[in-house]
Amino acid sequence: MIVFDVVVDGEVKETIKPVNQRLKEIHVYVQEEAVRVQEQYSGSIYLSRRVEYN
Repeated sequence: MIVFDVVVDGEVKETIKPVNQRLKEIHVYVQEEAVRVQEQYSGSIYLSRRVEYN
């Protein structure tokens, strides 16, 4: 499962877990979430992608 960590000033604040794992849908979802995260947190924001194995 592909997940995205929201890193603010070098600290992981939250993890975004897309419900659907299709790449086209993940792209749209992450773009929408990035806008929300930018409004929620101030400072240096970085989205880090990683794969989570169950």
